[in-house]
Amino acid sequence: MKKTVLLAAAAALFAATPAFAQSGGSVGLNYTSIEDDEEGYQIDGAFGSTSGAVGFQIDAGYGQFDDLDTQTLAGHLFYNGGNWRLGGVFAYTNLEFSGDGVDETAYGIEGSFDLGPQTVALASYTMGEAEFLVDLDTSFFDVGLNHYFSDNFRVGGAYGFGNIDGGAGDVDASHWRLNAEWAPFTAPVSFTAGYNSFDVDDSGDSLSSWSIGARWGFGGSTLRERDNATPFDARTGFWQRFYDVR
Repeated sequence: MKKTVLLAAAAALFAATPAFAQSGGSVGLNYTSIEDDEEGYQIDGAFGSTSGAVGFQIDAGYGQFDDLDTQTLAGHLFYNGGNWRLGGVFAYTNLEFSGDGVDETAYGIEGSFDLGPQTVALASYTMGEAEFLVDLDTSFFDVGLNHYFSDNFRVGGAYGFGNIDGGAGDVDASHWRLNAEWAPFTAPVSFTAGYNSFDVDDSGDSLSSWSIGARWGFGGSTLRERDNATPFDARTGFWQRFYDVR
């Protein structure tokens, strides 16, 4: 029911949106390998637009692994200051483990700032409610940096730290990821690669994954223009960070 309502809301937002000055997005297919022998594919998509000082972005994804299915939907609304953007995000994640499902909602603030024509800094603070045997309250602060060696070649990195509270106790956690995207052709096709690591502090528990994929972009002649329309590529929820879910 939750998924149906969220998808209906996203469709209504698309239908009600007028023509915008700058819009674009992408659809991607990724192969992901997770350290505990889970491997599979994820489909992700994003669409964003700005009109003057107001912008929005919607992204969604679906993944199918050996013993895990994932679904995500997120909405972003932000103020566009030209070389900086600041706004809010709300995200929903659903995981299915061999018939058992867990849900998560997360929300927070996020922003990006152009340090120059080729470098963009990103930051976010998010809170959420997740499930894992017990209900979990989570909070994370993330920072990142993207550098464009050309308008069609981007390399980025992000680091985050936060807290996971299960009621009876809480633990601190941290994560980091590296990613790159390259569009070598005149056709709007790009190739992606990424590495993700999640660590529970003071316990030695960690999980890492890597991925490769391809994307079809629209609404911009270069990767840089497409990213201007969809500026946020963060992992909003706890489960998104843990499994590198798109």
